[in-house]
Amino acid sequence: MMKKWIFILSSLLAAQFILTATVNLTDEDYEAFQAEEKVLSFDEKEVDSLRIEDGTDSVLLKKQEGKWLLPESDDFPANQSSIERLLGNLATLKKGWPVTKTRSAVRRFKVDEKQFERKLVLLSGDEAQATLYVGTSPGFRKVYIRPADGDEVLAVEFNTWDAGAKADHWIDKDVLTLDESDVERVEMPSVTLQWEDGKPQVVELGEKEQTNEKESRSLLSKLTKLRIQSLLGTGAKPEYQKDESVLEVKITRKGGEILNYRFSKSEGASYYILKRSDLDHYFKVAEYSVNPIKKTTREKLVQARSEEASSELTGDKDDEKKINTRP
Repeated sequence: MMKKWIFILSSLLAAQFILTATVNLTDEDYEAFQAEEKVLSFDEKEVDSLRIEDGTDSVLLKKQEGKWLLPESDDFPANQSSIERLLGNLATLKKGWPVTKTRSAVRRFKVDEKQFERKLVLLSGDEAQATLYVGTSPGFRKVYIRPADGDEVLAVEFNTWDAGAKADHWIDKDVLTLDESDVERVEMPSVTLQWEDGKPQVVELGEKEQTNEKESRSLLSKLTKLRIQSLLGTGAKPEYQKDESVLEVKITRKGGEILNYRFSKSEGASYYILKRSDLDHYFKVAEYSVNPIKKTTREKLVQARSEEASSELTGDKDDEKKINTRP
């Protein structure tokens, strides 16, 4: 019986020793593998095109005269910072612990030539600088990847969402943004605002009325900060209700440029369709952005004149009357 217990204890001690040695060895190996070798070898400055595919959709981003555009969407401006951030992340990806090299695992983790979550091709002119397959995720903000020129499947920190394969993911959604200080006049269906010395003034106020400056500035902010949700193309399709607008706004900028905003809405749609006179595209704009503008009335931008302002106005009129009645 004693021999049996000695054998069991000796076995447990040996197992513990082996486990400790294995763990230490694994840690050392892992630390040794934290090399500075990059996953992809390319020069960010040389990349002037980027193709992203997800097996269903694909998008091409192209740099022209220092600006990133969407050539397949009539050269619509792309979000510069998002593209530069993606390229920066790809350029700094370091090789993590290799997961596998087997073909079955390549397919299982979806980093195969025909089966992938994303395929990214970085080009300089017509020449591919690097190609990367992005696959499934083993955990939060981690994905399996495989460079096209290698067999190793790697697990790295990367957010697949940052590499969208649709044009709408990359469009510059702030393309409608205007500088508030550049606006001189806003004409709505029921009211017109004119900016004088940096302050908004409702046109044709009554004697007992004055401009509600807070609400007027709020309206201007909503108009100048409109963001688009997606592109709808350049052609006027019947469903855009082009001739049945629900709201029209005219903005005059300093220098005389006039921007006409025409909002329409398809039956049952949860968004508005916007066409602005200086741009070729039709845009999808969120309801929550347009509804507050649409609901703006003259009553909201006008308030009763304060007693102090009324007194000043009366005083000015009395002074004017005295001047006119002098012999």
